[in-house]
Amino acid sequence: MPCTGHTILPGFIAPHLHLFAWASRYCGANLSTAQSIPAIQHTLKARLANLRHISSQEWLRGYGYDEFFLTEKRHPNRRDLDVVTTDHPIILRHRTGHAAVLNSLALQQLGIDRNFAPPDGGNIERGSNGEATGVVYELGSFLRTVIPPLSSQEFQSGVRTVSNELLRQGICAFHDASAGNALNDLERFSQLRANGTLRPHTTVMVGIDAFSQVLDAKCEPFSKHGQVRLGSIKIMLHESGGDLYPHPDDLAEMVWRVHQHGFQVAIHAVEEAPVCAALEAIQQALLRLPRHDHRHRIEHCSLCPPPFLDTLAQTESVVVMQPGFLHFYGDKYAAEIDPDLHGWLYRAKSFQDRDIPVVGSSDCPIAPQAPLAAMQAAMTRQSQTGIFLNPSERLSLSKAIALFTSAGAWVGFEEHQAGRLAPDMRADLVVLDSDLTALPAESISSATVQTTIIDGQVVFSA
Repeated sequence: MPCTGHTILPGFIAPHLHLFAWASRYCGANLSTAQSIPAIQHTLKARLANLRHISSQEWLRGYGYDEFFLTEKRHPNRRDLDVVTTDHPIILRHRTGHAAVLNSLALQQLGIDRNFAPPDGGNIERGSNGEATGVVYELGSFLRTVIPPLSSQEFQSGVRTVSNELLRQGICAFHDASAGNALNDLERFSQLRANGTLRPHTTVMVGIDAFSQVLDAKCEPFSKHGQVRLGSIKIMLHESGGDLYPHPDDLAEMVWRVHQHGFQVAIHAVEEAPVCAALEAIQQALLRLPRHDHRHRIEHCSLCPPPFLDTLAQTESVVVMQPGFLHFYGDKYAAEIDPDLHGWLYRAKSFQDRDIPVVGSSDCPIAPQAPLAAMQAAMTRQSQTGIFLNPSERLSLSKAIALFTSAGAWVGFEEHQAGRLAPDMRADLVVLDSDLTALPAESISSATVQTTIIDGQVVFSA
């Protein structure tokens, strides 16, 4: 709705982000702009200066590096990190969250040696002598159980910073999509909302490993727990060494359990093989028990071959995609993905043309939480350096806005409360400083949020 040179929209909804992981990044070294391994070392040494007065058991943490953007075009390794310090354990987390790098002391403390057997789906990179290089893959769950958590004070400060950033970006509601969430995490989120640290409306997914807790507690789908809602049941599906984890038969059983109990499943599936397995699992569950309006979610669906469009439509599955990735990481896709596959990459118009529900999200902190930049990317399909990735998938302004408003409400079964400007809807609004209808598509991200309103209260004003 244009308004004297401004735009009033429903409050933006972020249906897939990782709040605690994002908050943690404010409690360590920010490596997202590092362009070389020496630059990473320099940033870590500066961070280390703040730890000198603390016990040697204190971990030095770095977040957000990506080897594609490093001059060396490789991950740092244990030797690179040992240059920084051998007195503190170090962990660097990759931008995607699927890899990490540990220095020698960290490897020692975690027991990762020649005899260490990683859990299913995990992988330890080793040199020719069998020694761990320090680079590990898909060990998130293991690392969370053995690395000391952040202090309560640090963590609260990080959450407060993240909450303020959400409000600054016009985000009035979000879904936390962390597969490690258990039932007690709903209480953590609820306390953060109750004490005012976390302001936006919050829906919390629970990982499949904790689904038994949900059933034992007799929780209902999307039920309210204090200040937050219980959301989807999250399953992480990925490929490692040519194998799928979990195995497709196990995945099908997991999806069936969630489906038969009336819950919405959200399956992390990025490339063709995982997406195929995810759709087959949903299809099998629907054959066993037809259920209309289940709104089962495929998170990412980054590479979607044409035959999958039929299965998505037949199963009435929802795609929760990240158009902002095209803007922030389009150069990487152009360099690493076969050009013949670019037409399958982060489809949008193809989904909408087939009446396949598609929703926009950021996956923050994997990419910045920047809804206007993501809308621009959905409209232009253009990277930061100007590379176009399958322009035939471009969306109109109204459909790009819907990805982050009405579609975000619908996928969370809140279409009668949020996502539209209409009577009796929740008074969640965002006011922009520009008339979006007057801006060229490539300038949408130049608009800024002037005011964010949640439940009728101004929570941010520029």
